[in-house]
Amino acid sequence: MLYSRIAALLEEVSLAPRSQKSSLTSEFLIGIEPGMICPAVRLIYGELWPPWEEREMGIGPESILAALEEVSGVDVLAIREDLSEIGKVCEVALQHKVQHPLTREPLQALSVYNGLRRVSQMNGPDSERRKGVVLKGLFLSALPHEGKYIARTALRSMLTGIGPQTMMAALSKTFNSDKGEIQRAYNAMPEMGLVARAAQDGALKQIKIQSGRPVRPMIIRPGALATPRAFLPKYAGLKVQLHVASGGCSVFTSHQKNITSALSGLIQQLGALRDDLIVDADLIGFRDGGVCSQVEMIKYINHRRLTRKSIISPALIAYELIYLNGEDLTGLSYQERRRRLLGAFGEPKSMPFLGISPAEERVLNDEGEVRAYCLQAKRLGCTGLIMRDLGAPYRPGVCSDRDFIVMRLDGAWEDPDEQEEIRTG
Repeated sequence: MLYSRIAALLEEVSLAPRSQKSSLTSEFLIGIEPGMICPAVRLIYGELWPPWEEREMGIGPESILAALEEVSGVDVLAIREDLSEIGKVCEVALQHKVQHPLTREPLQALSVYNGLRRVSQMNGPDSERRKGVVLKGLFLSALPHEGKYIARTALRSMLTGIGPQTMMAALSKTFNSDKGEIQRAYNAMPEMGLVARAAQDGALKQIKIQSGRPVRPMIIRPGALATPRAFLPKYAGLKVQLHVASGGCSVFTSHQKNITSALSGLIQQLGALRDDLIVDADLIGFRDGGVCSQVEMIKYINHRRLTRKSIISPALIAYELIYLNGEDLTGLSYQERRRRLLGAFGEPKSMPFLGISPAEERVLNDEGEVRAYCLQAKRLGCTGLIMRDLGAPYRPGVCSDRDFIVMRLDGAWEDPDEQEEIRTG
């Protein structure tokens, strides 16, 4: 497949109204050979590997401009000052090439796909130069409109308006699959290329939740107080997912990024866990006996090379057990999932603690009890309460219509419509 076809589609989709984007994408995907469906979807979507893989492109606008400087005969910095957006800069610069490839063969989609994936695997002191060589080779072979989208793909900024819902709608039309089944598969395995390949093979129903591969977390929004319900305190921290399998422990963010390497000390504390499981949790930090702010935890993760020297002690508060020893627990009631969570980790620990602890839970029967508990939890550093319906299932990637966040930060219950969306665990 020629990359020019993908670049032309991306240009057309970027200019099309939202209502037409999925249809245009679907028309393009129909008839693509099996070996190309995964790379093609990834190139269109702008994500060239599963989010849980520990790799990054590792290049910025400066790397793109440096490669363009060698290939073109124009002042790319001046073009950037005029156009700003790197894709457009690349398109203009490649109209004035002073270097050309030895052969005039058109650029293949797989060459772009494999070249950019190879860039993401380059590390070490000489990696910047080697990445530049690959980028230069792609730009030498690219037509101007192709270079525009190569640059955007490398920077992971496609600007086409193709998001998860648009791509899932396109896959549903392409393979005549139920959109709900596409959504279910994507929630269990959140990577569009793999979902597209499964849809083409008629294997969507075979996609199941499994440990070691993150699941899209259920979303819990702020809502109105109701009783009786189970109430769990929420603290400042990062929403994560803990996976324990035969290969060890892994921790993923709510966007499926693998942050295990930044938590080596915590992972060692979890070494005694033997069950094959997936847990929605909050990653919190203790310092001087208190709970750190979310900003502090973000800095802790981002400075992973310095975490061993940090005075912050990370820990996990477990809210949901959604998979245990080969069994998908999402269809069970919250009450049953809670029972199994306690069976796996024991009763909640007193704070501060090491490793992992189930969140404290109170089943409360009236508003007065909830208000009293919220004030008590606030004194311990709680930022709000999660309200759980005892009979509700867990819905990966979907907004719960039976579980809500309730908060009392300044003596009054917060207006649910003014709160940001909050993901569980």
